[in-house]
Amino acid sequence: MSLILNLDTSTNNCSVSISKNGKILSLVEETSQRYLHSEKLHKFIEYALKLSMVSLKDIKSICVNRGPGSYSSLRVGIAAAKGFCISLKIPLLSMDSLTILTQKILKKIKNKKNTLIIPMIYAKKNFFYTTLFDSYSNMLYPISIRKKINYLQITNHKIYIISNFNFYLKNSNKYIFIKDNISSYDMSYLSYNKFCKNKFHNINQFLPIYL
Repeated sequence: MSLILNLDTSTNNCSVSISKNGKILSLVEETSQRYLHSEKLHKFIEYALKLSMVSLKDIKSICVNRGPGSYSSLRVGIAAAKGFCISLKIPLLSMDSLTILTQKILKKIKNKKNTLIIPMIYAKKNFFYTTLFDSYSNMLYPISIRKKINYLQITNHKIYIISNFNFYLKNSNKYIFIKDNISSYDMSYLSYNKFCKNKFHNINQFLPIYL
């Protein structure tokens, strides 16, 4: 049995979930205009444990979103994850923000051969953290920070754009825009898969993704 505590503090959504063998047992999260992760993260963890009816000592691994995202917020989540791993003597897992965001729409895609996904996280001043995925979860380009979505020049594909920020996009049958937050809910299957493959980090050398 693999009980995993998933933490996401990459944006203004503070999100905590507990999963068992890849399935969600509890989810506690709140989106705020202010970044309140340092105040709420540990309270959310306590509440998620209570909802799942498990003890912190039962947790087999911590999985944390390593970014990109808000610099200070990422540090809160990663510091908590490292602290729990060291004190409980359990391994550390991680995944990036854009992979997590992409999970929200993968199950909705019917024609996988001709579909691409552009996840976008607002950075600042109309810049976004972004990359490009195919519909089989393969990241086709390294994560970067961009002002324009150059990927939209791609032809002969239906393109899903998912972002935590509303922006104007001309109506088209080719593009489907979805607004949603990054959530630890979408980390459950991925963290379990990484756990089964022993894709753990060296805690002392682990760093966030800063761009």
